[in-house]
Amino acid sequence: MKRHLVGLLVVVLAASTTVAAPPVNGGFGCFGPTVGLVNFDGLNAAFANGGITQKLESMHWGFGGAGFALIDRVVIGGSGWGGSQTVASDSLRAQVEISGGEFDLGYQVLSMEHLLIAPVLGIGGSGYSIEMQKLAGMAPNFNELLRNPGGTSTVSFSTFSLTPQLMITVPISFVGLQLRGGYCYTPMNPEWGIDNGGKLPTGPTINKGMPFATLNVVFGGFQGGTRRHRGRK
Repeated sequence: MKRHLVGLLVVVLAASTTVAAPPVNGGFGCFGPTVGLVNFDGLNAAFANGGITQKLESMHWGFGGAGFALIDRVVIGGSGWGGSQTVASDSLRAQVEISGGEFDLGYQVLSMEHLLIAPVLGIGGSGYSIEMQKLAGMAPNFNELLRNPGGTSTVSFSTFSLTPQLMITVPISFVGLQLRGGYCYTPMNPEWGIDNGGKLPTGPTINKGMPFATLNVVFGGFQGGTRRHRGRK
């Protein structure tokens, strides 16, 4: 998730600097909470077999951001996001993180003074990371942990994803709001990797699709070129 967020910051800052660079009609960065509806049945079943009866919530919350430039009616930019949940038993704790990043390309079907609507296709990657930690016999303080590290394992995968979505932006002066909703689809079967670079022959079943919604605060503006309004050419 840290790698995604660093890349996301670069994208947002780069996009926000395009505001004053003609012939770009506008540019803005945005950030805010995102929520996905995830089918965790496969993971929950695997955790139950390992003694964790606590279930992952299907409503998976995270945080993300994006940066976009508007060239006439074309929308171009990038976005990233990530979020995690933790479940545990008396002897084991598991943190499940889902994150991703993508290149976004769209077209404004409606462009008004305070309303922009554009269908957008995101092309990029997403993945899971599951960190499991033994709770029994944990070191009670940091010094003892340094003398006896271990007890934590991580499995993860990343894969290609396609994200069709609808972007509704309400620009108001330098700030505004944006609502994005869509579906993140991963057509390939995951190949789980472990800490030492090896691969697991089998892993928990992961659902290939995740509907999501994001509400962002927008900062930026429109400058250079010509803004088009409905009914004008």
